[in-house]
Amino acid sequence: MVSTTSILASALAITSSLVSASPTFVTKTNDNGTSGKLEFEFPLKPKIMLISLFAPEDVWTQSLGLTNNITLPGLSPLFPSIGCNDDASICHMTTGESEINAACSTSAMLLADEFDFTSTYFLIGGIAGINPYMGTTGSVGFARYAVQVALGYEIDSRQIPSNWSTGYWLFGSSQPGEPATTIYGTEVYELNTNLREKVMGYLGDVQLNDTAEAAEYRSKYDYSPANQSPQIFKGDVATSDVYFAGNLLDEAFGNITSLWTNGTGKYALTAEEDNAIFEAMVRSHTAKKMDFSRVVLMRTASDFDRGYGGSDAVTAFQAEQYGFEIAIANIQIAYTPIIEGILNDWDSTFSKGVSPQDEWLYNADIFHTLVQRKREVREFERMMKRSQVGKFRR
Repeated sequence: MVSTTSILASALAITSSLVSASPTFVTKTNDNGTSGKLEFEFPLKPKIMLISLFAPEDVWTQSLGLTNNITLPGLSPLFPSIGCNDDASICHMTTGESEINAACSTSAMLLADEFDFTSTYFLIGGIAGINPYMGTTGSVGFARYAVQVALGYEIDSRQIPSNWSTGYWLFGSSQPGEPATTIYGTEVYELNTNLREKVMGYLGDVQLNDTAEAAEYRSKYDYSPANQSPQIFKGDVATSDVYFAGNLLDEAFGNITSLWTNGTGKYALTAEEDNAIFEAMVRSHTAKKMDFSRVVLMRTASDFDRGYGGSDAVTAFQAEQYGFEIAIANIQIAYTPIIEGILNDWDSTFSKGVSPQDEWLYNADIFHTLVQRKREVREFERMMKRSQVGKFRR
């Protein structure tokens, strides 16, 4: 006998599927500033989701016609909508600055019933500070790792032991330079480097933006690549809500980056949001809401993380370095051919996904969440299969 509960559950499931598949009107902002409505059928299945962190990095809404606005609960109150083009193949969101804003906004987006992100490529594009030994203002860096460098212990450097080089050291360790023994799970993420290689292949003819003022400031550095013109390069991101600067902190966080990546990470760029975004993504991957192997992290350099020789740290930090405008411009310059490449090669390459490097599933996060989840799902499926044997036989 079928229970009333089963009947109600089935009815709710059918109703839910009908509602989610029904056409829905969304607000469209027209070129003349007026608003209209466009009919979409949900869930939307974008091929590309562009992610900015704050308003100046949104170089996409007007240039790509991402003017169909889907307002979602849980997004930043400053940026409450996701904008898509007319066929919803490309969408864009702005998280809001800092780790907390980034995590909350990303989670709200990925868990929304209005979207199906299981085949979407996520292109994160924002500005960053730059290690002058890795690049210069205006340079464009593509990351393998994001490291949450400030997650640890801290003592004011004026009170540290005389044989310490910094007041930062990792949880569970006894001094700087030792690996952590207490793990929170958000310390380091690794992205799909095969995807990074694939998309960087579209950038062979790209000419990055630069200005005479930016070139004049960077000439104060007496070494390359700091005093060279902007280039596209590979380098990793240090995540911290603290906007740090100066040789001592930069060297400390460079060493922490090396610790968390077993010496393979290259501390190059500084930002606030990336580890927070990735934790939300890893959790959504385990919930089968997205594919974490389809993520690209690109940061463009707006300022140096330390001064040139002979300058003091505060003066260098406060100086006008003329990197902000070119960094914003280079987000669009670098990502545009990648967007075009993904769309043009969708059927031949990107629809099926780009297989990641060996051991990536294990190394994507420090808790090895994706491997554990895969193992748990397989075991659950085997258990369910065993429990069903003979259940429906008469």
